[in-house]
Amino acid sequence: MEKELKKVSVTIAGTRYEFALEEDFADFILEEFRENEVLLDQDNRPDKLLKAFLKVSKQCFEYDEEINTLIKELE
Repeated sequence: MEKELKKVSVTIAGTRYEFALEEDFADFILEEFRENEVLLDQDNRPDKLLKAFLKVSKQCFEYDEEINTLIKELE
């Protein structure tokens, strides 16, 4: 079963980028953009996107640490 794709577009430093993402992931990305004030209808400074990237990377790092702790507890 093929997943539905959703287009996400954002302009950064004068360049427009468009991505086709799985719908659930696209919704997640759009929410992250909103939370970090990355605007879809205006040009964005690169630091806004970097801030959003670092926030999600920190979450991923913390989840990875939690998973590793759980694995050690189960061993």
